[in-house]
Amino acid sequence: MRLLSLLLTVSLTLALAYYIYIPLPDAIQQPWKLMMLNAYLRTSQSFTKNLDLFCYFVRFKTVISIYAGAVPGVKVSDITFAGIPVRVYEPPAGGEGHLRRGLMYFHGGGWGSYDITNRMVSDELNTVVVSVEYRLYPDAHFPVPYLDCLAAAKHFLSPEVLAKYSIDPDRVAVAGDSAGGNLAAAVITQGNTKCSF
Repeated sequence: MRLLSLLLTVSLTLALAYYIYIPLPDAIQQPWKLMMLNAYLRTSQSFTKNLDLFCYFVRFKTVISIYAGAVPGVKVSDITFAGIPVRVYEPPAGGEGHLRRGLMYFHGGGWGSYDITNRMVSDELNTVVVSVEYRLYPDAHFPVPYLDCLAAAKHFLSPEVLAKYSIDPDRVAVAGDSAGGNLAAAVITQGNTKCSF
């Protein structure tokens, strides 16, 4: 048993020394500090990459489980509002004769999928959600994204569109995250609109 412990300790020490050691020029003072820093940075980088892979895996499993049946019945349509591409999420039919809530949603400017979130909001809150696909940087510079969102919002708030989707004009909200949150605040400020949910 002692021999096995000694052999394991020697093996781990040699493996650690092999991992830490890098050949350096003789002129470098305190080469072990540089080697330790290099080993630390390589370890941190490997840990970060593996953590990213783990997070992507968890996100993928979540998306698959939600698509597997957690949001049935939400009708999704890709259309345009005033020439701006939008995706409309309509909750399952129910409560005939009652007007529903409306939500204009501006996603963040980075990479990401908001489809699952919008489906869940539409279903759980009996809300018509409109996600605006405004043009993004670097292809479009300010104020193009803002103008896209403003045009889509004005179209959405027209009496014809509100009637088409059975939306109560007094229960319309505007929301967004990251860059979309900034756009939502700018659209609300421009319209001087009272929004309640």
